[in-house]
Amino acid sequence: METTRGRILDEATRLFAARGYEAVGVQDLCESSGVTKPTLYYHFGSKAGLLDALLRDRFGAFNAEVRAASAYPGRRRGDLAGVLLSTMEAFVGSARADPDFARVRLASSFCPPSSDSYRAARPRLEELYGALTDTFEAAASEHGNMAGRALPYAASFIGTADSYVGLYLAGDLDPDEPFLRRAVHYFMHGIFS
Repeated sequence: METTRGRILDEATRLFAARGYEAVGVQDLCESSGVTKPTLYYHFGSKAGLLDALLRDRFGAFNAEVRAASAYPGRRRGDLAGVLLSTMEAFVGSARADPDFARVRLASSFCPPSSDSYRAARPRLEELYGALTDTFEAAASEHGNMAGRALPYAASFIGTADSYVGLYLAGDLDPDEPFLRRAVHYFMHGIFS
């Protein structure tokens, strides 16, 4: 059973993905969701509160998926390539499952730091970077040449994964498993050289 809160979140995701957060008004959100302004304000307090709830729920779920995929050593002691492949698949799989949220996630991650979107996304971005930083810190114990480079590696990996997500969303690339395996191979060449 769909809740009013869930319907508003779904419509907000769709509208923010199509037009951007700044271009969507509260009235647009209400009309699309079939609710009144008092109902929207009851559930979220404001448009910024709606965005924060959307990112907390969906970016939080995305981060949990990435953290699980990127756990190192996890089941695959010494298999950093396998962990990174699982992590890359989590990025692309999330975009396949919910392209609207993937667009909102990317847009909010790269908008001006003073914007409502970035301020709402920042804690989730820190969680995402933390998950990948943890992966590379854990791997450094087995791969000594990686020591002290966890954050740059995390940033590079996230940038690479998000580039493939962006290309997928634009319809310019459909990254299948062999493609992602090659992408991880190229990434690993860079970090081990």
